[in-house]
Amino acid sequence: MNAKLSSIAIALIATSASAFAADLAEPSRTRAEVRAELEQAYAQGQVGQTREYVDFTQAASGKSREQVRAELAAAQAQPKPAVNTGEYVEPAPFASSKTRAEVRAELDQAYAQGEVGRNTEAVEFTNVASTRSRDAVREEAIRAARTQGNQSGS
Repeated sequence: MNAKLSSIAIALIATSASAFAADLAEPSRTRAEVRAELEQAYAQGQVGQTREYVDFTQAASGKSREQVRAELAAAQAQPKPAVNTGEYVEPAPFASSKTRAEVRAELDQAYAQGEVGRNTEAVEFTNVASTRSRDAVREEAIRAARTQGNQSGS
């Protein structure tokens, strides 16, 4: 089995190496040649008519670099929004003046006065002690796997 996998791996490496060498043997084209070829493909209908590239050399801004940096600094100085905009907002440092027991007592009082509804979506977990040993469970799993393998092979 290992010899078979090794021979397949060697064949794949040899094939990809020769393909890579063939790519290197081709003379490279200039950007202008590639664009001309693309325009020709558009004209012949070989490529969809949607232009999916953006020519960034045409982008012009009326602002200087210093003005953009000043706007960035002003925006960063603004307080972070309180609404959830989907962006991470660093929480403000918080130090409680109450103990955990005091907070729990207030919560129990709010429950008693009906100010807060109880959450009924809690899940109770019960620890179940197994009556079988780890080895017994392992043997059962092995038997089940063998039985399933025998049934699928039939």
